[in-house]
Amino acid sequence: MDMSSEDFQVWYDTETDGKSKIAVVGKVSEIDGSSTTLVRAEPQGINPRILMLKIHVEPYKGPFPPHLAFEKEIRYEETAENGAFTDVNIERKDGCFTLKIDQTSL
Repeated sequence: MDMSSEDFQVWYDTETDGKSKIAVVGKVSEIDGSSTTLVRAEPQGINPRILMLKIHVEPYKGPFPPHLAFEKEIRYEETAENGAFTDVNIERKDGCFTLKIDQTSL
Protein backbone atom coordinates (compact mmCIF):
# COMPACT_ATOMS: atom_id res chain seq x y z
CA MET A 1 0.00 0.00 0.00
CA ASP A 2 1.70 3.14 -1.24
CA MET A 3 0.66 6.34 0.57
CA SER A 4 2.02 9.41 2.31
CA SER A 5 0.80 12.41 4.26
CA GLU A 6 0.12 14.20 0.95
CA ASP A 7 -2.70 11.70 0.36
CA PHE A 8 -4.58 12.76 3.53
CA GLN A 9 -6.37 15.83 4.91
CA VAL A 10 -7.65 16.55 8.41
CA TRP A 11 -9.85 19.37 9.71
CA TYR A 12 -12.51 20.34 12.23
CA ASP A 13 -16.02 20.69 10.90
CA THR A 14 -18.71 22.58 12.79
CA GLU A 15 -22.23 21.49 11.91
CA THR A 16 -25.26 23.78 11.78
CA ASP A 17 -26.38 22.61 15.23
CA GLY A 18 -23.07 23.85 16.71
CA LYS A 19 -21.53 20.42 17.30
CA SER A 20 -18.03 19.96 15.98
CA LYS A 21 -16.21 16.90 14.73
CA ILE A 22 -12.79 16.04 13.45
CA ALA A 23 -12.67 14.61 9.93
CA VAL A 24 -9.80 12.72 8.29
CA VAL A 25 -9.96 11.80 4.60
CA GLY A 26 -7.34 10.05 2.51
CA LYS A 27 -6.71 7.97 -0.58
CA VAL A 28 -5.25 4.47 -0.57
CA SER A 29 -4.61 1.79 -3.15
CA GLU A 30 -6.74 -1.22 -2.37
CA ILE A 31 -6.43 -4.74 -3.75
CA ASP A 32 -9.52 -6.25 -5.33
CA GLY A 33 -11.59 -7.95 -2.62
CA SER A 34 -9.85 -6.47 0.42
CA SER A 35 -11.30 -3.77 2.68
CA THR A 36 -9.35 -0.75 3.98
CA THR A 37 -10.59 1.51 6.80
CA LEU A 38 -9.27 4.15 9.21
CA VAL A 39 -9.84 3.21 12.87
CA ARG A 40 -9.00 4.76 16.21
CA ALA A 41 -5.84 3.17 17.61
CA GLU A 42 -6.18 1.53 21.01
CA PRO A 43 -4.59 2.41 23.27
CA GLN A 44 -4.14 6.08 22.43
CA GLY A 45 -0.68 7.58 22.97
CA ILE A 46 0.56 9.53 26.00
CA ASN A 47 -0.25 12.94 24.47
CA PRO A 48 -4.04 13.49 24.61
CA ARG A 49 -3.76 16.28 21.99
CA ILE A 50 -2.63 13.81 19.29
CA LEU A 51 -5.33 11.57 17.87
CA MET A 52 -3.86 8.18 16.97
CA LEU A 53 -5.45 6.38 14.01
CA LYS A 54 -4.55 3.15 12.28
CA ILE A 55 -5.06 1.98 8.72
CA HIS A 56 -6.76 -1.39 8.99
CA VAL A 57 -6.73 -3.76 6.01
CA GLU A 58 -9.02 -6.78 5.97
CA PRO A 59 -7.33 -9.10 3.46
CA TYR A 60 -9.03 -10.82 0.56
CA LYS A 61 -10.44 -14.24 1.56
CA GLY A 62 -11.88 -15.57 -1.69
CA PRO A 63 -11.03 -18.73 -3.61
CA PHE A 64 -9.25 -16.91 -6.45
CA PRO A 65 -6.24 -14.60 -6.05
CA PRO A 66 -6.98 -10.88 -6.39
CA HIS A 67 -5.66 -9.24 -9.52
CA LEU A 68 -6.87 -5.62 -9.56
CA ALA A 69 -5.81 -2.62 -7.50
CA PHE A 70 -7.79 0.60 -7.38
CA GLU A 71 -7.73 3.93 -5.55
CA LYS A 72 -10.24 4.30 -2.73
CA GLU A 73 -11.14 7.17 -0.40
CA ILE A 74 -11.17 6.30 3.29
CA ARG A 75 -12.66 8.50 6.02
CA TYR A 76 -12.69 8.77 9.80
CA GLU A 77 -14.96 11.12 11.79
CA GLU A 78 -15.31 11.62 15.52
CA THR A 79 -17.21 14.14 17.61
CA ALA A 80 -14.61 16.45 19.17
CA GLU A 81 -14.47 20.00 20.44
CA ASN A 82 -12.74 22.33 17.99
CA GLY A 83 -9.10 22.43 19.11
CA ALA A 84 -9.23 19.24 21.22
CA PHE A 85 -6.51 17.73 19.00
CA THR A 86 -3.57 19.51 17.38
CA ASP A 87 -2.32 16.59 15.29
CA VAL A 88 -3.40 13.23 13.90
CA ASN A 89 -0.91 10.38 13.74
CA ILE A 90 -1.73 7.68 11.17
CA GLU A 91 -0.08 4.30 11.54
CA ARG A 92 0.31 2.00 8.58
CA LYS A 93 1.97 -1.38 8.14
CA ASP A 94 5.37 0.06 7.21
CA GLY A 95 5.48 3.15 9.46
CA CYS A 96 3.47 6.23 10.35
CA PHE A 97 3.03 9.90 9.54
CA THR A 98 1.58 12.91 11.37
CA LEU A 99 -0.78 15.57 10.07
CA LYS A 100 -1.31 19.04 11.52
CA ILE A 101 -5.01 19.85 11.89
CA ASP A 102 -6.48 22.71 9.90
CA GLN A 103 -8.49 24.57 12.52
CA THR A 104 -11.16 25.77 10.07
CA SER A 105 -14.04 24.03 8.32
CA LEU A 106 -13.69 23.08 4.67
